[in-house]
Amino acid sequence: MDTSYEIQPDEVEVLIVEDSPTQAERLRRLIQSMRYNARVAPNGRLALEAIRERKPHLVLSDIVMPEMDGYALCRAIKADPELRDIPVILVTSLMDPKDIIRGIECGADNFIRKPYAEDYLLNRIGHMLMNQKLRKNQNMEIGIALYLGEQKHFINADRQQILDLLISTYEQAVQVNSELQARERQVIELNMRLAHHAGELETINREIALKNLELAEASRMKSAFIANMSHELRTPLNAIIGFTGALLMKLPGPLTPEQDKQLNTIRTSARHLLSLINDILDVAKIEAGKVTLELETVLCQDVVRDVVDTLRPLALQKNLALEIDLADPAIVLETDRRALTQILLNLGNNAIKFTEAGVVRVTLSERPGENGQNSMIEFSVADSGAGIREEDQAKLFQAFSQLDSTSTRHAEGAGLGLYLCQNLANLIGGSLFFKSDFGHGSTFTLALPAK
Repeated sequence: MDTSYEIQPDEVEVLIVEDSPTQAERLRRLIQSMRYNARVAPNGRLALEAIRERKPHLVLSDIVMPEMDGYALCRAIKADPELRDIPVILVTSLMDPKDIIRGIECGADNFIRKPYAEDYLLNRIGHMLMNQKLRKNQNMEIGIALYLGEQKHFINADRQQILDLLISTYEQAVQVNSELQARERQVIELNMRLAHHAGELETINREIALKNLELAEASRMKSAFIANMSHELRTPLNAIIGFTGALLMKLPGPLTPEQDKQLNTIRTSARHLLSLINDILDVAKIEAGKVTLELETVLCQDVVRDVVDTLRPLALQKNLALEIDLADPAIVLETDRRALTQILLNLGNNAIKFTEAGVVRVTLSERPGENGQNSMIEFSVADSGAGIREEDQAKLFQAFSQLDSTSTRHAEGAGLGLYLCQNLANLIGGSLFFKSDFGHGSTFTLALPAK
C-alpha cells in the first residue's frame, strides 16, 4: 500500500457547520474521538469567514441553516480557486433526487443522510481525506447539463467528485435497504408470533366454549335436581302441616297443654321449611327459564291490602306497628299478580324480621315520568330496624347471601328472599332498589312502569 496517502489525524482539521448547538457539540466530540482537530461555525456565512481565516482539511455542513444554507456555502467554497480543493460533506435529512442534483450542482463531495451511524460518518470523513490527496494534482473542469423535474441543472464538477458523490448516495441507498430488510424480517417475525398467539388464543377460546357448555349443563342439572327435590319435599311437608292442623283443631280428641305447645312448634317449623323450599323451587324455575307469567288487570291498592293483612299477625307477634299508605286514585296495572304479591310479601317479611321495635310502613304511590316517559308505580316497604352497613349493601341481592351468617344469628332464612325478589321484578318489567341508614332503618322500593 502507498503510504503517501496515509492520513495523520493530528494534522487534520475539520470545520463543523451546524446551527444546533447540541448537534454541533455531538459532532465535535465524535470527530475529536478520532484525534482530528475540530472547529464549529453556527451558519454558512460565519463558516466562510472561518475558512478564509484558516483553511480546514474538510468541511462537514448541515444543509438547512439560517443566513446561508449548506448549498450556498458549498457553492461559495467551490467557486473560490483558493478553497475549491476542500472536500465538503453535506449532512441532510432530505433525500429527494432534486436534493442530490443540487448537491452535485454546488460541487459537494459527499452526502450523509440523517439519522446516521457514527462509524459510517467517520468512515466517510476518512475516505474523503484520502480522496483529497488522490486528486490533489487533478484540476480538470467539465460541465454537464441535465433536466430533472422539468428543470434544467448544470453541473460543474470533476469526475472524481461526481463519482464520490454518487458512490456515497449508493451507499446510503444500500444502508436504507438493509434497514428496510431488517425491519421486514422483524415484521415477519412479529407476524409469526402473532399467528402463534392467535393459534393459542383460538385453542383457549375453544376450551372456554367447552367449559361454558359443561357449566350450562351442570347448571341445568342443578336446577332440575333442585326442582325435583323441592317437589319431593313439599308433599310430605304439606301432609305434616295438614295433620298437625287437624290435631290442633282437636278433631281426634283433646290435647294436653304441652301437646298443644309442641304441635304448634312442629307446624311453625314445617311452614318455615316449606317457605324455604318454595323459594328454592322458584329460584330454580327462574334460572331454568321455566317461569310463565300470567298477566291480568290488577288493582294495586287491593294487592297491598292483602299483603298487609297476611303480614299483620307476624307484626303483632313482635309488637310492631304495621302501617299502610295508599295513593288516593285507583292504580291499575297489567301484571302477574302472584309475582307482585310474592315480592311484596318477601319485602314485608324481611322488614318485620329485622325490626325489633318501631314501625313497618307499606306505601303505594305514583311518580310522574321524566322527559315524556311513562309514570312509575312505586311499592315501598320501610322499616325502623337496624339498617344495613355500607360495606354489606353490595351482598344484598346475591343468592344464599346473609349479612349475619354466624350460628348465633336471630333471623332465620336461606338468603334467597331478595335474590328472588330482584329476579321476579326483572321478569315483570320492574326494578328493585333500596336506601338504608345504618342504625335507623331501610326502605326497599319496587318500581313498575305505568301502562
